[in-house]
Amino acid sequence: MPRSLTSHTSDRLASGHAENAEPTTGDRTLGLGYASVTGGDGGIVTTGWKVGIGTVVVVVTMTVAMWFTIAYISADAILNPSPPRELPFLAEQMFQAQAVEFPARDGVRIGALWVPTVAPAGSELAQTKRPTVILLHGYGQTRDVLLPQAELIVNAGFNALIIDFRGHGTSAGEVAALGTLDAHDVLGAMDYLNTRPDVDTSRIGLQGISMGAAAGVIAAAQDLRVRGVIAEEPVSSLHDAVWTAYRDRLSLPAFLFRDVTLWLVERRLGQPLSEVSPTEAAARLTPRPLLVIDHADEAPVEPGGAERLLNAAGDPKELWVSPVYKNEGQGSPVSPAYATRVLGFWRATFGLQP
Repeated sequence: MPRSLTSHTSDRLASGHAENAEPTTGDRTLGLGYASVTGGDGGIVTTGWKVGIGTVVVVVTMTVAMWFTIAYISADAILNPSPPRELPFLAEQMFQAQAVEFPARDGVRIGALWVPTVAPAGSELAQTKRPTVILLHGYGQTRDVLLPQAELIVNAGFNALIIDFRGHGTSAGEVAALGTLDAHDVLGAMDYLNTRPDVDTSRIGLQGISMGAAAGVIAAAQDLRVRGVIAEEPVSSLHDAVWTAYRDRLSLPAFLFRDVTLWLVERRLGQPLSEVSPTEAAARLTPRPLLVIDHADEAPVEPGGAERLLNAAGDPKELWVSPVYKNEGQGSPVSPAYATRVLGFWRATFGLQP
């Protein structure tokens, strides 16, 4: 029987629909943006959500890995400071300077430079045993940056001992992040001075910069042989110092990485940073004097650290804000105002005439 025009048209439409249909493989239909499986009863079970979850898992994993990597790099930068800059002069140029070594309280070998004074004949310091100031450099520096301070001190009639903290300069051991173990080095220096016949062990002072200032305050709180402390640009909180160190090294939002960076630093140190508090140590210095030196026109290692340390300490204490750039004396001559303030403090601390 002849097919009708209507039937023929329907067949053509059906054929065209089949030609335009999505390709199939077996009973798996390849859809746009998702995959589906046709069941035996004609039902369809979609699996696109599985692909979506897998993508999310991969993205989250990569984000967490990147976040942790950035924090690890930050912790490593804090634990391993850059090498110190070269200075235009050498320690050997200091008159009668002598390289010495001694053990820290925990046994680490510490290198130092002994610079004795030659007091004028007839002066009140023209004696066998003389007052001595231990000079303490900042984080990532070496003893050489404090040669101008040493020259100032020995010319005033005092001895100077400039130490390299562990992991810095000529000293052995690994860098102790943020001064957490540096107090052991300072206490070892105190023990060393106790063996020298040219040192008045009842008149020993500590003078430090930044992390060296923090280590000096902590050591002085543990050793009553220290007569006084000068803390220049001191760090009062190691946690805040980590925040600042992170901010200075990477131009990324510190609040996203600070906590995990702190955790990594503490894990590698084997010691919580909260257990090392220069502020708490400052409260135990009384009645020994403390001079805190801050510097104008320069961002400190820890903003507000000088004021917090001073507020924690008892009397006698003093804050002096130098109008000179903070690197004064660190490889360059000190200003007359700095010399007057520092030497005035030491003469008063050691019981000498102004």
